[in-house]
Amino acid sequence: MLTRLSSSTNVVDLKVTALGNFVRNRRKELCLTQVALALRMAVDDAYVSAVETGRRVPDGTSFLEALGRALELDEDGVRQLANASRRSQRYLRLPEELSERKHQLISALVEDVRLSEMDLETIASVHCAIARNRSMAAAAATPNVEGGSM
Repeated sequence: MLTRLSSSTNVVDLKVTALGNFVRNRRKELCLTQVALALRMAVDDAYVSAVETGRRVPDGTSFLEALGRALELDEDGVRQLANASRRSQRYLRLPEELSERKHQLISALVEDVRLSEMDLETIASVHCAIARNRSMAAAAATPNVEGGSM
């Protein structure tokens, strides 16, 4: 999601992430300021602000654990926090053994900012059909042994 904030002197674009939304919503549920949350975590309040606005997307386990404690999350909340963090990561790590063609295809998909929801559904459907056909072919190739031991 792209949020546009404007004032009389300047315009700033901020990319709000799933993690930023999660943290902001939970912080507000607890009636905490960014400063109060930062104090609970022993981090700078500017860092909390950067996480909420999407300028920083920490992926360290220790940070997420401290954040979970500071936000008083139960087990389900911790899972939601981890999921939001995973969805907010900016980098896609591809295996080194990936073929050049697969790398090109994945890069093209990532870089195509014009992909619509319908486009994504079409791509997902095609991939699902390929996986289904592959499974059916593997099942057909497996010999069906009838009978048993004598």
